[in-house]
Amino acid sequence: MAGDLRTRTCEYGLCDGSGMVVDWDANVPYRCRCWPEQVGRRRARALSREVPRRFRNIGFDREPVPSIARTSPDAVRAVRRYCDRVDEMLEQGEGMWFLGSPGTGKSHLAYLISQHALAAGRSVAIYTGPRLLDEIRRTYGEDDSGSTLDLIDRLTSVELLHIEDLAVARPTEWVLEQLYNIINGRYENERSIIFTCDLTGDETEEGGRLSPDALGRHITDRNFSRLLEMCGDPHVLMGPDNRRAHNTHAWES
Repeated sequence: MAGDLRTRTCEYGLCDGSGMVVDWDANVPYRCRCWPEQVGRRRARALSREVPRRFRNIGFDREPVPSIARTSPDAVRAVRRYCDRVDEMLEQGEGMWFLGSPGTGKSHLAYLISQHALAAGRSVAIYTGPRLLDEIRRTYGEDDSGSTLDLIDRLTSVELLHIEDLAVARPTEWVLEQLYNIINGRYENERSIIFTCDLTGDETEEGGRLSPDALGRHITDRNFSRLLEMCGDPHVLMGPDNRRAHNTHAWES
């Protein structure tokens, strides 16, 4: 299943994947070099990593990705390079972000990366912007005062955080504070983020061109600056809204 983590073996070849090694001569167990990674993956299982049904069987050779490649070839090539080197990219904390009008294929490309990361046995958390904030908000009502900090810690330590529609949430002071906790935590720990963003209407530059700087105004410069360093320049997807231009069968074929 796409949302399941594959059983991991020790990447150093020292243990059986449990994170523990036994010195049989001394009959003493001790932590393997892979212990931090194994703990991080176990803790990440409490996060949402479910790939929505619509995106479970996507591939570079299946529609709508070939159609996206015709209108935004550079973006699709960049995603393919990322997926081909997904282990290396996650180890380096490299991210990507996709900017464009609704229906241009941003989510399909982002989910391609998440699926490749899951297939490689990496820990992945997948949220829409509003749901991510709802999950944090829900912990405020729990008896355990550390539950919010624990959730933030999980979100900052998972190997790949995938956020859909980052700019959807209304930027209240509380929202911006939570975004900073997550983004800065991942920035400091060199953890990868991929995200999508619709910026249209009043948030565009003159002439209707999509403006990456509009995201900085939306989520504050300190959050935007960190995302730029982690994810680089946006991959801008062009073209019409495929949800309108194609019938349902053509888009899902």
